[in-house]
Amino acid sequence: MDRALALFLDYPDDALVAARVEVAAAAPAPLAGFVRWWATADPGELRERYVADLDLRGRSALNLTYHRFGDRRERGRALVALKRLLREAGWELDHWELPDYLPLLVELAAVDPEVGLPLLAEYRVEIEAVRRALEEAGSPWADVLRVVADELPPAAEDEVARLLDEGPPTELVGLEGTRA
Repeated sequence: MDRALALFLDYPDDALVAARVEVAAAAPAPLAGFVRWWATADPGELRERYVADLDLRGRSALNLTYHRFGDRRERGRALVALKRLLREAGWELDHWELPDYLPLLVELAAVDPEVGLPLLAEYRVEIEAVRRALEEAGSPWADVLRVVADELPPAAEDEVARLLDEGPPTELVGLEGTRA
């Protein structure tokens, strides 16, 4: 896994924008079109597009446990388990990201493939669903997700279809008996 993929998927803050030329130079060849756009886009437009494509659309959110668990209680347990796994691998989270943030996991796979690649493979269905949602929206980030996905085992098509059709699960605990 290439570390540049993690950077392409991360929010283009001032530091990343300032390093775009160096990051673009390290990009995998299949991303040439994406890189031309990403490296030369107006920073404000790049950030606006990032937020619109990756932050405001639930179907393309980069927090993988959200797609699997929605906001159910199981998600909290999964996040704790991921945080523990990252800590055991020597990664302390000192950023605001949750431990299921895809750019973080892609970076882990680039730096420590023995830990990171199996973790990404575990969330392969969710990664594929995000990729397809981005593709459907015409997002340039779909190309980045395609390169990430190509380094992983194939996703179970029936599970991807179910996730795309139904979306993340919801929890109704405490809502029975409420009136509309």
